[in-house]
Amino acid sequence: MDIKEKALSQIQNAGSGAVGHTVLQKVKLFCWETGLGPALNALPSVFGQQAVLYFPGRSGKYALPCFEREGKVLAAVTAGELQSLSEQLLQSPGVEIWLKNGWYAGTARLLSPEEQEEAMAAVTEKRFFGEAGSAVQKHRHEEYRLIEVTRSAPCTGEKGPGSRAWIWPAAAAVLFLSGKKKK
Repeated sequence: MDIKEKALSQIQNAGSGAVGHTVLQKVKLFCWETGLGPALNALPSVFGQQAVLYFPGRSGKYALPCFEREGKVLAAVTAGELQSLSEQLLQSPGVEIWLKNGWYAGTARLLSPEEQEEAMAAVTEKRFFGEAGSAVQKHRHEEYRLIEVTRSAPCTGEKGPGSRAWIWPAAAAVLFLSGKKKK
């Protein structure tokens, strides 16, 4: 294989990883929106903890690996997500964060490299991604940036996690009714 073929192969593999990451993000967001978000966090030692960072009034929703430390939530952001997320933070640091134990309003900020180094000294990749997740991660923790979210108040309403949970009873009704017609 010559240099040109190797370069093309690397570009193709990098693109497929980005597509896979995007699909995985959409699946995670779908789970949270249909009420299955807490199920994503059922085995944190195996799969890590997941949260959704949402910028109300804008289109930004990000499913991110996270952990809690001293009452604050630290979320890991890949380089691909960092630019759009940074733009969202510059517009307004006000966010909502969907966690397994609730839905909260708060403020988010990108940690400085020094703060990130201090935080990562006490945390392993397995804390973010779990045993299975850290085994399949293509990125090393040095390639992630950390966002710190300070919760200010619990949220309620129709636009949070589980806002599309109606899909499960609707799907069950369709399955039930389609089973009745076949008999």
